[in-house]
Amino acid sequence: MKNSALFILLFLLFANCYAQSPKNLDYLKAFTKTYGYVKYFHPSDESSSINWDNFAIYGANAVDKCTTDKELLETLKKIFEPIAPSIKFYIRQKKSKFDFQKLTPKDLANYSLTYWQHKGVSLGMVNSGRPYSSIRVNREIEINNSSPFGNIMTTMAADKYLGKEFRYTGWVKLEKGSKGTGNLWFRVDKSDGTMGFFDNMGKSPITKSEWQKYEIAGKIDSLASNLAFGCFLNGKGKLLFDDVRLEYKVAGNWVSIPLENNSFESKELTDEGQWRHSGSGYAFGLSEKDKYNGNKSATILYEDNDEKGLGTPLFEQFPKFGEVIDKKITQNISCQIPISLYGTDKHTFPIANQEDLQKLKEEIENSSNLPTDLGLRLGNVINVYNVFQHFYPYFDVVDVDWDQELSKSLSRSYNDRTEKDHLITLQKFTATLKDGHIRVSSGNLESFVPSFAWEWIENKLVITAVYDDTIDLTIGDEVVGIDGKDTSIFFDEINSRISAGTDGWLKHRAQIESLLGPKGSQVVIELQDKSIQLTRDQDIYQGGRYKPIIKSAYKVINKEVFYLNLDIVDMDEINKLMPELENYRSIICDLRGYPKGNHAFISHLLKTKDTTDGWMQVPQIIYPDQENIVGWEKYSWMLNTAKPYLGDKQIVFITDGSAISYAESFMGYIEGYQLATIIGQPTAGTNGNTNPFKLPGGYSLSWTGMKVNKHDGSQHHAIGIIPDVYVSKTIEGIKAGKDEFLEMAIELTKQ
Repeated sequence: MKNSALFILLFLLFANCYAQSPKNLDYLKAFTKTYGYVKYFHPSDESSSINWDNFAIYGANAVDKCTTDKELLETLKKIFEPIAPSIKFYIRQKKSKFDFQKLTPKDLANYSLTYWQHKGVSLGMVNSGRPYSSIRVNREIEINNSSPFGNIMTTMAADKYLGKEFRYTGWVKLEKGSKGTGNLWFRVDKSDGTMGFFDNMGKSPITKSEWQKYEIAGKIDSLASNLAFGCFLNGKGKLLFDDVRLEYKVAGNWVSIPLENNSFESKELTDEGQWRHSGSGYAFGLSEKDKYNGNKSATILYEDNDEKGLGTPLFEQFPKFGEVIDKKITQNISCQIPISLYGTDKHTFPIANQEDLQKLKEEIENSSNLPTDLGLRLGNVINVYNVFQHFYPYFDVVDVDWDQELSKSLSRSYNDRTEKDHLITLQKFTATLKDGHIRVSSGNLESFVPSFAWEWIENKLVITAVYDDTIDLTIGDEVVGIDGKDTSIFFDEINSRISAGTDGWLKHRAQIESLLGPKGSQVVIELQDKSIQLTRDQDIYQGGRYKPIIKSAYKVINKEVFYLNLDIVDMDEINKLMPELENYRSIICDLRGYPKGNHAFISHLLKTKDTTDGWMQVPQIIYPDQENIVGWEKYSWMLNTAKPYLGDKQIVFITDGSAISYAESFMGYIEGYQLATIIGQPTAGTNGNTNPFKLPGGYSLSWTGMKVNKHDGSQHHAIGIIPDVYVSKTIEGIKAGKDEFLEMAIELTKQ
């Protein structure tokens, strides 16, 4: 009994350490709301000078210690007043009028108004600014005209190494203080224009400031024509690259492939030798002081050539002086925050206490960036909430209580212990938004899969491909259990982490996500008559793994029907085929995936010029919580007609739930102008440019930053392109190796 009582006591004490009271949760939400208002809408110089990622961590830790409204009020003032000196917190029962005299300089002669304008929102990642921008008007900004990355690379013919395993290694380090990341990369180009393999360390970029060996391994496709590989610096800083080796396996042994100047011992790094370089704004050279092997290493250096300039308005509308955010942040506390300030060329008015500001900055920089720390987890949730709260363009068509999801995610953060736990919390948080572009990932977690693929067909989980002949699986086998769980229960958990607008995209993502895990980890699958344990040993980025049906780029079906696979064939090849296409009565176009830059083909189907204007729209925002959106910047393709005209032929398009984004822009024309009979399944229901951003702890998140409608102006998001003729896969068709979608398309051409 004593032992039992002691166990219960310890359990209660332990549980209490991590219990989250509703009052504390409300306090964290108060900080969350204020954080977003100040970060994105208060234009003071002080607020633009801090590290907002670290501030989220610091502020969450500070507010988490509060136990009363009085403590919360004092804490909010302490952390926000140094960066927003004109902010005002007040008890709701004691509301007073905002004193604008404190915001007005005595002499306005050298002052101009400054305020935030957001076209979508710019979140700091390379190239995410197009078409998204955020500007503090009339304040000094940096203008960066450099390329996204600086790259050193080489190429060679693949004919001697077809079908061989390879490994590519190099020693790399980042110089201390570098803000960018390094990446080895390797690509196998196939003779049909597709990639047989590609890996650029996208999930695990190089961040270490000491020499370390990195490796990319894989298999060279039997249809490979060319190998391309190298190393790049993404962002600002300096990268050093040395002792590059490429090997292939023969009879179980690794054999070196000769590489000229693999340790960069030549006098200069020029495009005339083995290695080439590219990247505007980057300098390429050799270092004799810092090298791994030999006398020299190759270097990539970001040249600090950023220009300074004043932020100019993105659009006409702007907040007038005197406009204030006045928001309730708890049941008893509200805040007032001006969104337009006066400023000279030196500072905004009023000026914060500089000692308090400097002290705050020092405390912020000491915030921990470890995913195992509660503050980081809370800070990341706070960051993510505010991006979507103020800028996600689909809250009007997605049924989600975003504030309630914030509460759930903050609460989950207290129970998370590992990097994977936190990743799952962020995934579940954003899954509710039903945005197929949303992907939350961690650069510190591996993504490997076993050598098979599966898919839900006829409400059963069925093996659709086997990539290793030694595995005791057969295409068409039904899986009834995974790791001791019923398949439906297992997939319910997987589905809860995936943001998807349509069922087709959800299933497409889930059939891949359900297989992911660390390299060498095991998965146990149960069939009707046996149980099999398999190892996750294949890199998720190995090309072509999830295409169980091998498709041709194009082919003649019969004397009247021609087939084009728009996932594979590019526009140059289509142009070469035009004289041949004119000779066929029917053309089948396959778009179950992503077009290869070939949307100009649509012009050959249009009888008259495209007149659909503004089907892509980026919100113009100056107020928080997406209240009173002041306008939309509109984009469209405005395609012309082109000869030869193919629209008088029978055109059939095949599509399914894997068609997303650019594929849906393409299919939007087919549907909107009724250019073809569409067969298959609804597309992903997610279109528009993504707007990715990074989070502390090595996490990154992509999402849709603009609104895209159908060509008739109706809703596209979470609906997609609807086929005229529905087609579903069957288990018997999978067993027989049939492409039932293509078979249906061919059948339609006979009518």
